[in-house]
Amino acid sequence: MPGSRRHLNFFRKMVVKPEKFIRAGTIVNVVDRNGEHLGCGFYNPKSEIALRMLGPWQEDLIETRLKKAIEFRQSLNLGSNAYRVCHAEGDGLPGLVIDRYADVHSIQIFSQGWLKHIEEVRGLFPKTYVTADARTQELEGFTLPPEKPPESVVVEENGVAFRVDFAKGHKTGFFCDQRENRKIVAELSKGKTVLDLCCYTGGFSIAAAKAGAGRVTAVDMDEDALDTARQNERLNRVKVDFLHADVFNYCRQSREQFDVVILDPPKLVRDRDEIPTGKRAYYDMNRLAVQRVKPGGIFVTNSCSGLVSEPEFLDIVASATSDRELRIFKIAGAGPDHPVSTLFPEGRYLKVVYAVVV
Repeated sequence: MPGSRRHLNFFRKMVVKPEKFIRAGTIVNVVDRNGEHLGCGFYNPKSEIALRMLGPWQEDLIETRLKKAIEFRQSLNLGSNAYRVCHAEGDGLPGLVIDRYADVHSIQIFSQGWLKHIEEVRGLFPKTYVTADARTQELEGFTLPPEKPPESVVVEENGVAFRVDFAKGHKTGFFCDQRENRKIVAELSKGKTVLDLCCYTGGFSIAAAKAGAGRVTAVDMDEDALDTARQNERLNRVKVDFLHADVFNYCRQSREQFDVVILDPPKLVRDRDEIPTGKRAYYDMNRLAVQRVKPGGIFVTNSCSGLVSEPEFLDIVASATSDRELRIFKIAGAGPDHPVSTLFPEGRYLKVVYAVVV
């Protein structure tokens, strides 16, 4: 219907198989059952997501949209040399994520189509590193040629230095999406005791310590991430007590309470089949973590699962913390370098809830 909204992804069961053979990853024209032209998109009959829409066709589509994405980031004056250059659907390029870390552009691809166009993407940047997680490669039916990771780099963010290790890091190497939230947490932590749960490479805990937190404890199970976190501790000349431990066990066994507690777990829901178990994990984590907050303290809880909506996450948090009263004073998300398309609401994946715990 004219004016109706369409999602940017079409699943395989929604797509009529073409009469002629089309190689996976090809950009094709798309029409609806009435013959109305819907634009173009990457086609992959092997993937559950058979069509990833690019919108109206134009010459040099990929180069044009990437240049616009770069110009937009330059206009933001983010004050950091670590930021997202391309946010997939949010920049009209579904399945393509590019983060800049100093002089390295770390590219993560989520569809076979980008493997066919990767040299065109790389040609716009002086130094690149391309990755695709094993799950994506299996679902999309491709194998990314092995590539030697570049040497680690140090980036700066709001006066804090972070080392990005491409060989050991998750995703593209670092989490630029939390830049503004790290700054807010740092300001809230001055003179306070802080607990950073699922600390990864120490983003929140290092920022809090640098801002003058009284004492900072950080917990994670990833030894490689903690190794980088300790390097960040030395880079910034701060003191953080990093603990290699399971967050569930730590919260159950510890009796200490803190002025500020941050819970920032990894993505717990990657597809729809994982929604029930992922929601349960969020419930259990929040139920345990909130007990580590002093009365009157601040709880900052996060979800980076796009398939769990903000209302759903708020319901989980409210239910999990029902034996304490939470007074939510801020709900945030990723920074402005992570734009979200109205045709792909899942692109607003990060939810950050700030609350005073009574």
